[in-house]
Amino acid sequence: MKKLFVLPLATIIGLLFFQGTQKSEVPVSPDLHVVVKKMPKKIKAIVDQKCYGCHNANAKSKKAKAKLDWDILESKKKSEQVEAKGKIYEVLAKGDMPPKRYLEHKPEGQLSEDELALLMKWSKIKKK
Repeated sequence: MKKLFVLPLATIIGLLFFQGTQKSEVPVSPDLHVVVKKMPKKIKAIVDQKCYGCHNANAKSKKAKAKLDWDILESKKKSEQVEAKGKIYEVLAKGDMPPKRYLEHKPEGQLSEDELALLMKWSKIKKK
């Protein structure tokens, strides 16, 4: 007799629990983009001079364009921008950008210590 009483009671409690934990659904437009503040002028100048030639929508290298396209970075969602900046930081910290093969042909593409420091500071993800 007790089993017959416990089963419906557990079902009712379970239904009440799940009903209370339902999340309200807020419609989200797939076109909604939250833009991180614009790139600072000093950073933009470095990017335009040293990075943009290979990392833009019209670049010859599909690989470089696929890794980072400065033309679309600011139009991406905030989470995607943060992820991209984290990758930029990692690549700079490893010394992988600009690539050594590129610098053999275009030594003027080398980042100065100040430029590297500014880019790394800008791209470093700040933990809250």
